[in-house]
Amino acid sequence: MKIPQRHLQSRTSNIRQDYATINKSIVDKLNPPNLYRFFCLSLYRNDYYKVRWRIKDLAKRTGEEETALKKFNKDIEAVLVRKRYREDINHPLIEFTMRSLYCIPPIDHPNFITLSYLFMKVNLDIKVKGYYIKLLLIAEDNKILLSSNKLADKLGMGKKNIESYNLDLYGAGLLKYLPKGIELTPKELLLDNDIAKQRKEWNPINSKTCLR
Repeated sequence: MKIPQRHLQSRTSNIRQDYATINKSIVDKLNPPNLYRFFCLSLYRNDYYKVRWRIKDLAKRTGEEETALKKFNKDIEAVLVRKRYREDINHPLIEFTMRSLYCIPPIDHPNFITLSYLFMKVNLDIKVKGYYIKLLLIAEDNKILLSSNKLADKLGMGKKNIESYNLDLYGAGLLKYLPKGIELTPKELLLDNDIAKQRKEWNPINSKTCLR
């Protein structure tokens, strides 16, 4: 049964999924905070990988002040399509406000990871959490056999930040040191990719269907 377009457009993204998929190709396209924000955004995708959120909705999920995300919409367009649409509001002077529809990219088989929603509950700064996602994206069998200098060069980050973030992750039990690198210990946070499902697709009728 087809759901009328007007009902789909009025839906908000309040239902959290159990996991989100992140393509390995975006590792160098977002900085650590935005990568973690992208993960949180992806957790609230609908069956068609669309998310209807305001910046204040995202800030609520990441635990940040809304002002910290003032550049997010511009930066996130490096990895997904964002469409703006009008939404009527109950205001005596203003008829409508502009909202964002985020279109999460499809899974890039087989180059992606599947991360549990439980990662949201880890008590670490979002910069550290975003950095950890970067590590998961480049690790092989959860190991990264690179020195701090080489890892910093690979990720385009400062060596001091990497060493500091590694210590935070070590303290949280998410990382352990090896003689020639590090090993990630995400345990139940990193899921088997076999559980990930591809998004559903609609048969486009006209350009208006982009706001599904």
